[in-house]
Amino acid sequence: MRAGLLALTTGCKKNEAALEFEMMDAPYTAQLAFKTKSQTFATNAEGINIAKVVLERTGSYSFAGNVTLIDEFDFVLATGAATNHKVTYTTTTGDKTPTSMTTQVGQTNITGTTTFTGGTGRSAKIKDSSPSTGPPAGVTGEGAWKEEGGNVPF
Repeated sequence: MRAGLLALTTGCKKNEAALEFEMMDAPYTAQLAFKTKSQTFATNAEGINIAKVVLERTGSYSFAGNVTLIDEFDFVLATGAATNHKVTYTTTTGDKTPTSMTTQVGQTNITGTTTFTGGTGRSAKIKDSSPSTGPPAGVTGEGAWKEEGGNVPF
């Protein structure tokens, strides 16, 4: 029932000039492909060896349609954690959604949490967190990422 309601409400528009989400606490899924744009090695202020990584991603979110994004983080080489992790999603209509993430790289996958912090246009009211998971990047610096099961209030 909830999924049917989501499909019905996400297609509805209040006003063509000012699109808004119609539903509160909406579950969502995302499928994204990424490639490494840059990676440099450094030592952070605490003297810890890190890789400063920038990824470019493209894909879709069930609540936002097609998106592109830039994903920037410091990868702590000793622990596999991503720190200072900031991502900005841009929809095909130009709406932007800034997020922060916590992620941990394991031997077979990356797990984390995406925290939505508002944005512009349709994304202005989006807030909350959702789990995320994906495989580590291959030797080519490319891979896939998915998020699912999260509820994101609008």
